[in-house]
Amino acid sequence: MSVKILRWNVSVWVALLLIAPAGYAQPDPSSDTIPADTVTLDNLIDAALTRSPGLQAKKRAYEAARSRVIAAWLPADPEISVDVERQSRLFDFGSRGDNNYMVSQRIPFPTTLILRGQVAARDARIAYQQYREAQRNTIWHMEQPYYELYMNKKTIVALEQVAVLLEKLSRSVQTRYETNQASQSDVLKVHIELAKARVDLFNARQQEHMAEAHISHLLDRSLDTRYAIPEDLTVTPLAMTRPELERLALKAKPELLAMATGISRAKANRLLAFTNWLPDVTGDIEARQFHGERSIREKDTFIGITVPVWSLLKGASGQWQSAQREVQQAEAQYVEMKNEVLLSVHEAYAAVASAQNGLLQYEQVILPDARQQVEVALSAYEAGRTDFLNLIDAQRMLKDAQMAYYKLKADYERALSNLRLAIGSDLPAAPQSREGTAQAGLPTSQGGAQ
Repeated sequence: MSVKILRWNVSVWVALLLIAPAGYAQPDPSSDTIPADTVTLDNLIDAALTRSPGLQAKKRAYEAARSRVIAAWLPADPEISVDVERQSRLFDFGSRGDNNYMVSQRIPFPTTLILRGQVAARDARIAYQQYREAQRNTIWHMEQPYYELYMNKKTIVALEQVAVLLEKLSRSVQTRYETNQASQSDVLKVHIELAKARVDLFNARQQEHMAEAHISHLLDRSLDTRYAIPEDLTVTPLAMTRPELERLALKAKPELLAMATGISRAKANRLLAFTNWLPDVTGDIEARQFHGERSIREKDTFIGITVPVWSLLKGASGQWQSAQREVQQAEAQYVEMKNEVLLSVHEAYAAVASAQNGLLQYEQVILPDARQQVEVALSAYEAGRTDFLNLIDAQRMLKDAQMAYYKLKADYERALSNLRLAIGSDLPAAPQSREGTAQAGLPTSQGGAQ
C-alpha cells in the first residue's frame, strides 16, 4: 500500500514539475507587507519621463537655447540721447545754451547678423538632440531594471513550485524509508535539494527587491514600493537586418545628429571669424534747439563705418586658424562618435541574435528534453532500475533549464533595449513570423543569422 502511495505522490510531483510556471511570486514573508502597484513598462516610462530631474534640465536648456535664436539675428538697441550744452554750472539746466537731441544706431555687416543667427540656431538644434538623447537614456534606465524584475519574479515562481514539490517528494521518500523501501541516503539527498531550493528562493527575493528599488529610485518613490507586472513578456521580433540598423542609427541617433550639427555650427562660426573684419555701419541723426527758441532749427546726419585694423590683425594672428581647428575638431568627434554608434549596434545586435538563438533552442529542444528526462528518471526509479540520485539530477536539470529560459527572455529584451539606445529610435514592428516561431514571439532563425 505504501508503494502505491509513494508512486502516486511522485507522479503528482512530476506532473506539477512539467507545468510551466505561471503567475506572480508571493511576497517575502520576512518583509513588511506592502501592496504592489500594478504597472506596465509604458506606465513606468511615462512616469520616468515626467519626473526625471536630469531630463527636465535638458529640456530647459533646449528651451533657453531656442529663445536666444531671434536675439542673435537682431542688432544692438538704438541709442537716444540729449546733450545740454554751455551750462554755467553743472546740472543747472536753466542756464543752458543749446539742446542737442540724438538718435544713434550701429548695424553690423549683414553677414555678421546672418552668421550669428545661424550659430544660435545650431546651438538650439544641438540642445534639442541632447534632450532627445536624454529621453532615450531615461527610457533605457527604466527598461533594464524592469526586465530584471521580470526575470526575478519568474524565477521566484519557479523556485516556489520546486520547493513545494521537493517537500512533497521529501515526505514520500520519508514514508518509503520508514517502510524500508528507500535508503537513508535518499532522504538526505532530497533534504539537501530542498535546502538548496530555499537558499535560491531567498536570494531571488532579494534580487527582486533590488530591481524594484532601482525602479523606485528612478521615480523618486519609496524604495520599499512593490510592483506587480504582467505575467509574461511578449517577445518582440526583430524586423531589421544589421546593415539596416546601421543606416537607421546614422539617421536617428540624437547624439550623432548633435555632433553633425556641431560641424555645421563650427563652419558657420569659422565663416563668421573670416568675415568679422567687414565694416559695421553707424548712423546718427541729430537735432539742435538753440537757447531761447522753441523750435528745432538745425538737423545733422552722420554715417560712419569701422576700419578693420584690429579685426584683420586678430584674424591673421590666430583667430582664423583657431576657427579652422574647431571645424576639424568637430569633424573628428563626429567620426569617433559614428564609430562608437556602429560598434554599439553590432554589440547589441549580436546579443539579440544570441538570445534569440538560445530561446529557440530552449523552446524546441532543451525544455522538452528536460521534461522527458524527468519522466524517464521517474519511471526507472519506480521500477528499481536506477537510484534516487538520478531522479534528483533530472529534476535539477529541468529547474536549471527553466531558470535559464527566463533569463534568456529577459536578456533578449535587454538586448533590444540596448539596440534601441544604440540607434536612438524605436524599432519598427516585425511582420508575422512563421508558425514555428510565432508562438514563441521570436524572429526566425534565418533572420537572426544575418
